[in-house]
Amino acid sequence: MNDLANLFTWRKGRVVVAAITGEIDISNARGLERSIVDELHADATGLVVDLTGLVFLDGSGVHLLYSLSDKTNSRGMAFALVLPASSPPRRVLELSGPRPAAWIHASEDAAIEAVLSR
Repeated sequence: MNDLANLFTWRKGRVVVAAITGEIDISNARGLERSIVDELHADATGLVVDLTGLVFLDGSGVHLLYSLSDKTNSRGMAFALVLPASSPPRRVLELSGPRPAAWIHASEDAAIEAVLSR
């Protein structure tokens, strides 16, 4: 990506997990989105974005998450986030509107379970 963020992706069955660490801002949001979307192969049923290692999120990062949600939903896939309750990025998402609240989970396992149950 760039010096601000790292992206790690793997699969748990048919769920793609993308962990982003560092910071998401205007300098890297589009590149992160392209890299994550490239991992969404036809057999995937959902996407979990793990932001437990994220320390900063700006408006372009919020847009990235909304865009990923829209893209997965248009493919018939479920979407969920992993964010600690007290993290500044979680607060940014909570302030961005009611939609993200249903996406957010405390652990990767809980997010994967939510994706699989849809």
